[in-house]
Amino acid sequence: MAKISKLSTAVPPSSFSSSVRSRLVQPRCFVDLQKAAGFSSKVAASRLSIQCRRPSNGSLVIKCSQSSGNGSAAKKTVLHDLYELEGQSPWYDNLCRPVTDLLPLMESGVRGVTSNPAIFQKAISSSNAYNDQFRELVQSGKDIETAYWELVVKDIQDACKLFEPIYDQTDGGDGYVSVEVSPRLADDTDGTIEAAKWLHKVVNCPNVYIKIPATAPCIPSIKKVIEKGISVNVTLIFSLARYEAVIDAYLDGLEASGLDDLSRVTSVASFFVSRVDTLIDKILENMGTPEALDLRGKAAVAQAALAYQLYQKKFSGPRWESLVKKGAKKQRLLWASTSVKNPAYPDTLYVAPLIGPNTVSTMPDQALQAFIDHGTVSRTIDSNVSEAEGIYNALEKLGVDWSYVGNQLEVEGVDSFKKSFDSLLDTLQEKGNSLRMWLVFAYRESQAPIESTMTRCIHTCTQFHHYRTPLKSEESFGLRLEVGKGGIFRREVLMSSIALLSGGFLIDSRQNEAFAEEFTDMPALRGKDYGKTKMKYPDYTETGSGLQYKDLRLGNGPTPKAGEVVVIDWDGYTIGYYGRIFEARNKTKGGSFEGNEKDFFKFRVGYEEVIPAFEEAVAGMAPGGIRRIIVPPELGYPENDFNRKGPRPTTFSGQRALDFVLRNQGLIDKTLLFDIELLKIIQK
Repeated sequence: MAKISKLSTAVPPSSFSSSVRSRLVQPRCFVDLQKAAGFSSKVAASRLSIQCRRPSNGSLVIKCSQSSGNGSAAKKTVLHDLYELEGQSPWYDNLCRPVTDLLPLMESGVRGVTSNPAIFQKAISSSNAYNDQFRELVQSGKDIETAYWELVVKDIQDACKLFEPIYDQTDGGDGYVSVEVSPRLADDTDGTIEAAKWLHKVVNCPNVYIKIPATAPCIPSIKKVIEKGISVNVTLIFSLARYEAVIDAYLDGLEASGLDDLSRVTSVASFFVSRVDTLIDKILENMGTPEALDLRGKAAVAQAALAYQLYQKKFSGPRWESLVKKGAKKQRLLWASTSVKNPAYPDTLYVAPLIGPNTVSTMPDQALQAFIDHGTVSRTIDSNVSEAEGIYNALEKLGVDWSYVGNQLEVEGVDSFKKSFDSLLDTLQEKGNSLRMWLVFAYRESQAPIESTMTRCIHTCTQFHHYRTPLKSEESFGLRLEVGKGGIFRREVLMSSIALLSGGFLIDSRQNEAFAEEFTDMPALRGKDYGKTKMKYPDYTETGSGLQYKDLRLGNGPTPKAGEVVVIDWDGYTIGYYGRIFEARNKTKGGSFEGNEKDFFKFRVGYEEVIPAFEEAVAGMAPGGIRRIIVPPELGYPENDFNRKGPRPTTFSGQRALDFVLRNQGLIDKTLLFDIELLKIIQK
């Protein structure tokens, strides 16, 4: 993959060289996002061509990293129609490396990108693409939070370069990339102002939006940042009252700026949708009356429709017209949180009813896939305002306090982003500690044979971390510890990639592979013949099929029966080759399960929906149990294809790591290791 930093100028995606495109990885099941003749080409409307090896019984995930890049002619999609016919800009709510993987999505009609701490937490923790830069930052003496921001800023800058042609073509009306200030500043007015100014300066791209939360302490921050001429994406808006305060802050900032030309100061107001239904539906279900139950799934869209009415009212009249004379642009409504949380609802519920001019819809993978596949384009946002008012008022009459809903969701949103931010810093700290330990050993052992140095480093790093603070988060390389006395009580040291990457100054890349094979990742499994398919490990139980397993925690309750659906969380490693992680769990192992099943993998026991090893392992588990299994190839993916049976890696980097091993025709050992946590059994 060509690095974006090597591109001397920002050019439209259709202008990228064939060498760049040829290295975009073709997934086994993919959306054929074909090469555009140009961003604004007027061609006949057509759906995307969906190509799969077989009919899928699950959703086809579109991710920024699942690009085809095959260089074939692009077709117009519903996303193009959404913008050209109705004036709504489709944006992508995700960002990961390499950002050039966004090119096919841009060709399909995506016109901007939003990010948040949760997105970066997932991207950095589950991908190896950040390792080299992070190693350099640690070696240069940067502290962990500084390193985090440098990782983030590079992604934002690279994405801004990709979208800059759209920004230029629309005279600053579109093509934005959003980056959020630290969620720790949600209650700090002055701190938010300074952070926004710093981010704007360091990113130094005209099409960057600085995201500021719409908390009460940050409303004055928004006004001040706009006054400074910095474009802002105001996020975490959950109520009409707070939305009006956000609009006023934008107008106040424009008026106080003193600028003669306001055309380059723009803003979007991110109005969150699906989370509103999630909370209000719970309230209605607790009421339990027919009237209450009939209103489930209607609150969020109704409030959003009224927000659009408020938008039209506030951006009209004498006050606004005086700003227009100076070039001011409306603060567009941006629909956020557009993925459906309740599987009983239509999967385009928070996209299709909210189409209107001068708005933005930012969609994560699930919502984007659904709308591309079967979404229809027509103006809907104000098609039935009276019905929206009726729903809003009916909910109030039933006792739903809209002020409480807005405040509660704001608290939950800020808290969620803080947890993601803190979790990622913890992960980076753990990786940094590992790198520093390796550097110490590299210095001490620089004259010793490499094999001796590596062996002692692995052993001593294990001892070093055994007596230090337990780890709290998953990671794609680095260290995991065994934690005693309490909730999380597993995590051996996973020590290959971190040592190899950080030790790059000692051994060249050609030596890395040889040492990776000899010094493998999991000391708990390491032996003379480690990595051999038929290796038996004394601390594991072997079944008649050849599966080896070890219970890291026993669950409580009944084991699943044939026909029942199990909800699990899982990790996966290619332990026979580098010990690379190809799936990182959604939750901290052993931590509480809140019951949001939609985020976790599910399958029906006995229906051959998963690889044989999973069927056998889960059949003997109880809810809350955690089991580690070593899977020989004959119990793994049929025909070495993870698309045929689950579990399937959810990220592009994971799919690439697993596919490389499974498809390799050489001597690579295809033994896999899984950690499985059984979260719930759903009765027949």
